[in-house]
Amino acid sequence: MNTTDIFLGPHRDLTKDEIGALKHIRAGVALPRLTYHKLEFENLAERRLGGWKLTQAGEYRLKAGK
Repeated sequence: MNTTDIFLGPHRDLTKDEIGALKHIRAGVALPRLTYHKLEFENLAERRLGGWKLTQAGEYRLKAGK
């Protein structure tokens, strides 16, 4: 059986604040540094050239709304 090791962030539903922060990152809106680091720790966002971007897990969780 084929399985993949895709990490989709924390094993819980995201809070409204976290979902809002993901939306802000996608839109390029600045957030407090602590928020960026929390999302980075949860593997939902990462720092790249030109600023912060959502990870694959962050995109998926934002689309799912949880």
